[in-house]
Amino acid sequence: MKLFRKGLLLVAIPGIFELGLLGILYKSQENATQAEVLALHTKNVIIQAGEVREPVLLQSARLRAAIILNDPAGLEKSDLWDSIEKELGELRELVGDNAEQLRRVAQIGASVQEYRQWTDLQTELLRNDKHDELVAALRDPNARRLIQVIQRQLVEFIKVEEELDQERLSSVVEARRMQNIALVIALLGSVLAAALAARIFSHDVGGRLAVLTGNAHKLTEGGVLAQRVGGNDEITELDKVLHESSARLRQAEEDARVYREELERHAHELTSVNDDLQRQTQDNEMFIYSVSHDLRSPLVNLQGFSKELHHSVGELHETIDASDLNDKDKQRIRDIIEDDVEVSLRFIRTAVTRSAAIIDAMLRLSRVGRVEYQSQETNVNEVVGRVIDAMSNTIRERQAVVVSQPLPPCYGDPTAVEQIFGNLIGNAVNYLNPKRAGTVEIGVLPPDPGQPDFRTYYVRDNGLGIPADYLGKMFSAFHRLHADIAQGEGVGLALIKRIVLRHGGKIWVESTEGAGTTFYTSLPVRPIQQVTPPATQLAQGEQNHG
Repeated sequence: MKLFRKGLLLVAIPGIFELGLLGILYKSQENATQAEVLALHTKNVIIQAGEVREPVLLQSARLRAAIILNDPAGLEKSDLWDSIEKELGELRELVGDNAEQLRRVAQIGASVQEYRQWTDLQTELLRNDKHDELVAALRDPNARRLIQVIQRQLVEFIKVEEELDQERLSSVVEARRMQNIALVIALLGSVLAAALAARIFSHDVGGRLAVLTGNAHKLTEGGVLAQRVGGNDEITELDKVLHESSARLRQAEEDARVYREELERHAHELTSVNDDLQRQTQDNEMFIYSVSHDLRSPLVNLQGFSKELHHSVGELHETIDASDLNDKDKQRIRDIIEDDVEVSLRFIRTAVTRSAAIIDAMLRLSRVGRVEYQSQETNVNEVVGRVIDAMSNTIRERQAVVVSQPLPPCYGDPTAVEQIFGNLIGNAVNYLNPKRAGTVEIGVLPPDPGQPDFRTYYVRDNGLGIPADYLGKMFSAFHRLHADIAQGEGVGLALIKRIVLRHGGKIWVESTEGAGTTFYTSLPVRPIQQVTPPATQLAQGEQNHG
């Protein structure tokens, strides 16, 4: 049963009980009121009976006065008889619901009529001056009996009414007593009904609510819930939800524990990998630096000896010219020197120069990880302006248009930031399509709510573009595209990628072959504590942009 129905039942039971008691109380009040009305009615009947006797006695006195005065004039009036008839009529109406008293009223009326007839006879005798007969009639015992009969009938009538009055007064007292008893019972019954309802509520609903409250507290504290409460109402449903929530929380805690252990294991593994990667990166940088340094000495020797050989070739030409050999032999020796020795020397000098450039690029790569940056708020507009000014000749030669939008500042090393934009703008200008007017745009993307600490700049051109299958190699060292268009060793993008990662940002490229290329780089806008070591960032960046 739902709580609403239980509440209605708990309210209805005392209500029904109280309604019953109120009905009894109303009935007792009605009985008391009816008894009072009947008692008052009895008093009115008694008073009305007295009203009947008075004109009868007055009429008797008037008859005696007329006889004594020998004057029948007063007997000719009918007002007293009319008054008697009126009073009898009212008395008859008052006792209309009592057949016995109604019969007595009829007897009184008959006696009054008999007395009136006798009085009319006496009035006639007095009017005819039959004094002796009149006196004799007055002395007749029957004359006195007529008045006595009326008085006796009225006395009996009043006596009966007084007995009824006593009975009705007793009824009034009894009704009042019952009313008081009913009132007390109603009050006690209301209190008992309320106490019973409270007891039922406390035992059925209150007790289960206490268990439910305890389960809720235990759920918040992570304790074990009590047994489920019985019933099929909302409390039972809520307790069921609490137990289900507790089970889900325990399962979630277990899953979280397993997940936390797995995260800790992965964190340890990642820390170990990061340490190894950092160590390997440092070893690689040291190896590159050592190898580059060690290779520079042999290259210098090769370059020096190649120059010596070049001078020796010149001396050899002079020696041949001064020799006594015939012209044919001299020409054959010159051909050997020019076609073999000098060509070989040129190849050696070219290889030495190329090797030296590669060694220098390797040294620049190794130094990027060791340079200590002086990060500060950097005016990107000024940085880009200096880069454009430095490239003004190249821009004019390419007949390119370079447009720089207003660029908000970033937080980083000014020299490093200038390297980033210098390389990106230089590549954009160098790899423009000579078959159409070249444009280069430097701008910034709208702020990203997901990364409020970073700002993304872009360098967009309408140049040659990059094939889709080559995009993954753009930030790898010594990989060059369109090598016949611009000079270089292919380490520029690898360098700036390492610079961007060391600033905590990232760099990526979007391109369509034949349509143009856009490089994006995100840089911090405020000091950011560097949590991930540069070597790890480098590895992660190489994985992301591959």
